Amino acid sequence: MLIDYHMHTRLTDGVGEPVDYARVALARGLHEIGCSDHAPLRDRETNWTQKKSDLPVYVEMVRRAQREFPQLSIKLGLEVDFIPGHEDWVRELAAMYPWDYFLGSVHFIGDWAVDLSAKNWEGYDVDERWRAYFDLWEQAARSRLFDSLAHPDLPKKFGHRPQQRFSDIFCHALDVVARCDVAIEVSTAGLRRPCREMYPSEEFLRLAYQRNIPVTLGSDAHLPEETGQDFDRAVELLRACGYREICLFTRRQRQLVPLG
Repeated sequence: MLIDYHMHTRLTDGVGEPVDYARVALARGLHEIGCSDHAPLRDRETNWTQKKSDLPVYVEMVRRAQREFPQLSIKLGLEVDFIPGHEDWVRELAAMYPWDYFLGSVHFIGDWAVDLSAKNWEGYDVDERWRAYFDLWEQAARSRLFDSLAHPDLPKKFGHRPQQRFSDIFCHALDVVARCDVAIEVSTAGLRRPCREMYPSEEFLRLAYQRNIPVTLGSDAHLPEETGQDFDRAVELLRACGYREICLFTRRQRQLVPLG
């Protein structure tokens, strides 16, 4: 199966509605998609966060797509930021609707945005930023609030890579993920970013496979035409690393299905 679990609508930083993404998904032969707009952030305002009052609108948009495209499985999800100290807010959010899955993301180290711009990295120790990011990523896994952790090595987005080998840090982080039984996302979005590489790297994904960590697929589409984009390359990478199955989620319950 081919499943795209990462896309954003006009309510946050995307364009269009779930029906628009569903049309492209069908044309590309996807078996299932999941909408995962950014979750409302209670104490942080950004230019991409949907308002809490938009949640009913968002859910109805997904339900409309489900009604209009019964031949395509469409799941209801959210991309939820992990912010230390706000775990209760995520639990509250989880109880609001019958979500199928939560993607957990680390976009902020304190008030510093990981993926805002290349200029935002100027003056910072790149290795230190990577270490801080993975410390939060491990905390997100330990929280057990998320079904899959999105774009695992996001700090490379603008081409800022650590000077030292980070294999030990990757291994430690993935050991935590394995113990907490959380999936990780394989995202094609990195191919469209300055880093020109899938999230995560092949090295990272091989280490994940060695630990039997399950994976979800995502395009992180912000435009309908990005739905399922470069999934042929994602499948090739997954197979090269040993994967033959991907995750499917229904009401927060995970099922492994054959990789398309």
